[in-house]
Amino acid sequence: MSFVHSINLSLFEEKSTHKGCFELDIYRGDLEHPNAPGNKWHKLQYHLKAAKKQNASVIATFGGPFSNHLHAFGMTLRILPFKAVAVVRGELQPKLTPTLKDMVKNGVELWPSSRSDYRLGMSSQIVNEINEHYGNVYWIPEGGGGVLGAMGCHDWANDINAIDNKYDAWVVSSGTGTTAAGLLSNINTPDLHVFSALKGEPAQRRLILDLASKLAAESMSKESLNAKLFFHADCHEGGYAKHSPALKSFISKFARANPNYPLDPVYTSKSMFAVIQAMQNGCWPYKRTLFIHTGGLQGWRGFSKDTNPFTYS
Repeated sequence: MSFVHSINLSLFEEKSTHKGCFELDIYRGDLEHPNAPGNKWHKLQYHLKAAKKQNASVIATFGGPFSNHLHAFGMTLRILPFKAVAVVRGELQPKLTPTLKDMVKNGVELWPSSRSDYRLGMSSQIVNEINEHYGNVYWIPEGGGGVLGAMGCHDWANDINAIDNKYDAWVVSSGTGTTAAGLLSNINTPDLHVFSALKGEPAQRRLILDLASKLAAESMSKESLNAKLFFHADCHEGGYAKHSPALKSFISKFARANPNYPLDPVYTSKSMFAVIQAMQNGCWPYKRTLFIHTGGLQGWRGFSKDTNPFTYS
């Protein structure tokens, strides 16, 4: 299976004076792993090894009711010898979301958490309750984050680079910043443009850089990492999981031009929009760019069907 494909930019170049100046390819990470597509498997794998080393009987993690991480967690844990527990942000409603229904079907035990307690993370009351109830619990950070999550993405960069190492820049979407940090820490990664899906998250750049520095160790200095990191905090289009009219129009247009390369509604659609806008305006400084698809297509189930031009279900 080929994971790299060329994006058709013709519809976006109609009124641009920069037609034919850019080559944009997409790496279909969303096709890599059936249970944990995109960056999800890469962020999980070292955590699963650590849980086994700890001899944990239970693996627990955090996420929202439409979380891609939770969905991948449930799909992955269903065939492993651990009990799976998920702390879900907000009260669980009588009618579960499609994501949570899948998790229950896969045997995941759901623990609802108030938003205020959820924000406390490992210091929350619900974490204490779960630890007391089960004993030997291995905790995966929200989104599969932390050093172990980033280590998996560091390895992922080797896989991507092995396919084609002639790109001038890579593009990746960001939530927790774990994937970006892992990719950045790899010496084979070219200039890395990171587009945050969260509103008001400029401090995330520092977090990405600090985590990448831990992984890079002596292979790259913090100054070298900083030089190839380009963080964009202004492409959220109204906030997390929000769609501006301009973004809605773009997604529809992109689907017409590239029907076989679906984008997710929260992360990759916004990053792709920002990159193509920059190309249209002639302010993208690279000839060959690789866009890394981080998965998340199941997230469309949190939107009305008429908003999804890719008809993913």
